[in-house]
Amino acid sequence: PTFLYENSLRTVEKMLSSMLARNSAIFPRLGLMSAPYRAAGLSPRLTAPVTTSVQEEQAKFWQKNAQKKRPMSPHLTIYKPQLTSMLSITHRATGAALTGGMYLFAMHMLVFPAFGWDFTMAINMIKGWELPWAAIVSAKWLLAWPVAYHTLNGFRHMAWDLGYGFNISTLYKSGWIVFLSSFLVADLMVFLL
Repeated sequence: PTFLYENSLRTVEKMLSSMLARNSAIFPRLGLMSAPYRAAGLSPRLTAPVTTSVQEEQAKFWQKNAQKKRPMSPHLTIYKPQLTSMLSITHRATGAALTGGMYLFAMHMLVFPAFGWDFTMAINMIKGWELPWAAIVSAKWLLAWPVAYHTLNGFRHMAWDLGYGFNISTLYKSGWIVFLSSFLVADLMVFLL
């Protein structure tokens, strides 16, 4: 029984030490492995020796990238805009704008009555400005389009949650449908509401 115990302990020690050494060569150099090794009853002598310092590795990396004229890091300027990424960014932006607008409206409804203002007074004040029809329609459209787009793209996301529409052609078709339909729905909201 003692032989089996010692043999299995050596096997576990070899597996752990090779795994730890393979995954990170810097930890033994920093002394970060000693406590876990001691806690597990293992020996740090089984880890692979560090042959180069981190600074040397970084210098090699940057030198190679400079020779190959690579950009410092992937950035939006090196990617060709794709419909899917633009729709995703727009979905996030409209979600943030709608959330911010909701909070502003809620704060307006909570705080302004304390000063004697209410919603009808705000509407009457805006009517008193006698804005041209084009300005009113434009303002309504700027409020309606994010709602329309975010709602329609939300249905698209719900279809994805159900496992539909993941092949590339369907992604692009549904993306164009959502994008173009959002303008139609926003127009309907402006003129019918």
